[in-house]
This record gives sequence, structure tokens and C-alpha cells, in this order.
Amino acid sequence: MRTIRNNLLKITGVLALMTLALGLAQDAAVSIDVAESADHGQYLGDSAGMALYIFVPDAQGASTCYDDCATNWPPLTVASADALPALGEGLDATLLGTVERDDGTFQVTYNGWPLYYFAGDTEMAQTNGQAVGGNWYLIDPAGEAVGMVPAG
Repeated sequence: MRTIRNNLLKITGVLALMTLALGLAQDAAVSIDVAESADHGQYLGDSAGMALYIFVPDAQGASTCYDDCATNWPPLTVASADALPALGEGLDATLLGTVERDDGTFQVTYNGWPLYYFAGDTEMAQTNGQAVGGNWYLIDPAGEAVGMVPAG
């Protein structure tokens, strides 16, 4: 019974994030703001307080997260390439853009990095996706991965 309940909670969280992501695609009034935590410092989040992440294999270019990956890491999308979210104070508008996904939707980018949510973040200000698998990182206001150790 507990396993069923936990699975239902996970599914509910994923559906909530997918609904949020779909809503963002239709609502240009949503903004990207600076959030802060004691553990990670400053990072980007949306106007609902949900953390935004980058995926290292994207290597500041095209999105490579699809299918099961996109279920767990829903992309932040907008209705068109020029329907960008508003940026909060301290963020650089020249770093904001979009990249077209394989399905024709437009994913928001910051400093060239496609932005994602994490299905494991079910409440505002959670950063449960930070450093998952050594590939998922919060992104800071300068457009850099938070806490990622450079290769080499």
C-alpha cells in the first residue's frame, strides 16, 4: 500500500510539473527569477518558485532530453521563439533565448543551455535535481552550472 501511495505521489508530481510546463508555453507573463538557497547559493527559478536545471550532455546547444528523460525533466517551453519569459532583477536578457526541440516546440535557454524542471521537485524552493547523475545542475544568474566541477 505504501509503494502504491509513493508511486501515486510521484505521478502526481510529474503531472503537476507537466501541467506547469504546458502552462508556461501559453503564458508569456511567467518570469525567470533569481532564487537562493543556503546549500547552493543563487540559481534560476520560475515565478512559481520551481528550480530550473541544465543537462550537461546538451553542451549549450540543442536539447538531448526526450521520452523518459523529458518525463522526469520537463523542458521549460514557450509558444514561439520570440515569446520569451520576463526576467527578474539581476538576470541578463542577452543570455535568454530558445532552441527548437525535435517536436517543434521551443525550449527556453539561458546562456545557450536549454532549461528544465525536475519531477522530483514537488514544492517551490526544492532543489532535489542538483547534481543528479553528475549531469543535472542548477544554473546561476551568470549562466553557469552551480557546483559542477570542470572536466579535466
